[in-house]
Amino acid sequence: MLLLKIKFSKLEILHLAIATILVTAVGLSLENSSLSLYNYRNISWQFLIIFVSAFLVHELAHKLLAQFYGSWAEFRTNTYGLLVTAVSAIPIIPFKFIAPGAVVIDLSDRSKFGRVAFIGPLTNLIMSFAFFILLSYNPFIRYLYIGALFNAWIAIFNLFPFGALDGQKIFSWNKIVWISMMACAMGLFVMINS
Repeated sequence: MLLLKIKFSKLEILHLAIATILVTAVGLSLENSSLSLYNYRNISWQFLIIFVSAFLVHELAHKLLAQFYGSWAEFRTNTYGLLVTAVSAIPIIPFKFIAPGAVVIDLSDRSKFGRVAFIGPLTNLIMSFAFFILLSYNPFIRYLYIGALFNAWIAIFNLFPFGALDGQKIFSWNKIVWISMMACAMGLFVMINS
């Protein structure tokens, strides 16, 4: 049995904490665009778990696979990404942009690099599908809908093939994988909303 030891630096933990708070704020702004600061105390713990897990599982999947391949890997925020993510947390902003940072890795193998990029959106697709299946059994539980929708949205956004997003890395590595993944993400998003 292969055991993988996950290593975190204090700096990485700080960066993950800051980014997680901002991503959670963006998620909460999606839940109800009329949310104001005084309403945040009424948010259920289920929504907080959804937003935190959608972000952390995605980023930690990148980190785990990169470390499995023998690479150094740590999450780092970037100033521009933090600022844009913070602005996206404002409920009246219609388009939400979540990119407070990324897992920085040291891999030169193109195939492994592509797979590390692939694993993040894949985790969100799996989580979205799981919430969607649960939602089909009980369509009246709102947090299941939000979990399915939020994870599908994060997968789609990360699959855009430009900039530092995962989609660019996946597209450069394997266009068929990218097309298949984007089709699955879009299809799931449409099914959730129908």
